[in-house]
Amino acid sequence: MAEIQWLSRNGFIPVSPVGDGVEALSDYSQQPAGWRAYGISVPVGGTVQVEVQHAKLGWFRLMLVDKWGKPGPGMLQAAIAHQPVMVTYKNPNNEATAIYVIVDDPAWWSDAKEPYTLVVRRDWDPARADLSQVKMVAGLWGSSPSVSAEFRGPSRTGPAVFPH
Repeated sequence: MAEIQWLSRNGFIPVSPVGDGVEALSDYSQQPAGWRAYGISVPVGGTVQVEVQHAKLGWFRLMLVDKWGKPGPGMLQAAIAHQPVMVTYKNPNNEATAIYVIVDDPAWWSDAKEPYTLVVRRDWDPARADLSQVKMVAGLWGSSPSVSAEFRGPSRTGPAVFPH
């Protein structure tokens, strides 16, 4: 099964956009890859915190990445393992942006019968923020893109490289 999971982490991860008013959602990881990605729009100076909740949290991790599957400005603090499992992002850019949160469940603890809950906390009022210009990608590429001009080969260890 480990080889099937390893091979399934080839290519891109489909992104599910999280609506501006969504504060929590229940979901489960895609099989056999064991992960799922979500896109969140963040206004200039906005801070968002995303937490995963599940009865068996020990195997879960969250990764905060840009559309290329790499940590961008303000995202490296997500490399630290938190309990509870959460990431926080403050938009340092001069324009609204899309960020992507990957829920990694390599032990396949979540399924339709035991979904995880993803809690999204924003420091802005979604009804007052115009995020219509933010472009959300359909899928994230790994740290060594499967398809690129560089042809480095597929990423099978994870979508992003985080410092230890």
